[in-house]
Amino acid sequence: MRALVHWIPFFIYFFAGTTLITHNHLWVRFSHTGQHITIATLFVYLTAIDWLCLTPSMFNFASANKLMFYFHGVPFNVIPLQGLSQEFFLNIIMTIPLGVYLYLINHRMPLARAIIYGFLFSLFIETNQFICDLIFHIGRVADIDDLISNTLGTTIGFAVMIMLDQTIFHHAIKQFMLVGGKSDKLNN
Repeated sequence: MRALVHWIPFFIYFFAGTTLITHNHLWVRFSHTGQHITIATLFVYLTAIDWLCLTPSMFNFASANKLMFYFHGVPFNVIPLQGLSQEFFLNIIMTIPLGVYLYLINHRMPLARAIIYGFLFSLFIETNQFICDLIFHIGRVADIDDLISNTLGTTIGFAVMIMLDQTIFHHAIKQFMLVGGKSDKLNN
């Protein structure tokens, strides 16, 4: 029973995400197959991020030696780039899809805003890891390097989509964009 307590953050965000998607009737508002694929894979992606970041720590990648600080036994790192590890590069890879989804949600968004959203998303994750470790002892570390790598990954994903959308892939990408929903048609 005690082990289930560690999973509370995951289930809270899983049900919140499910409620948000169903409450906004995204499946009905965006009726094309490509848009359904975007919505479904976005939900799967956010669930995977929730699982990777807010469940009891199951992974032990070789990390760089870092000077850690502690608050009531909860470790955190506020000194950036003390040493790069495999985890830094995996975090970049993990958040490239976030940049892709941001582009598919709003392809007119300036790159600077996508960078800010990537940073805020990462800050949200790191803050939650710290709070959830403090309350539920999930064994996670809030790390400034994760803020950097996650923001970088989001930026890469968004920038790649900008470039791809200016090539022969434009028509394929357009099929997956969340534009032209029923609410858009009513406003035009």
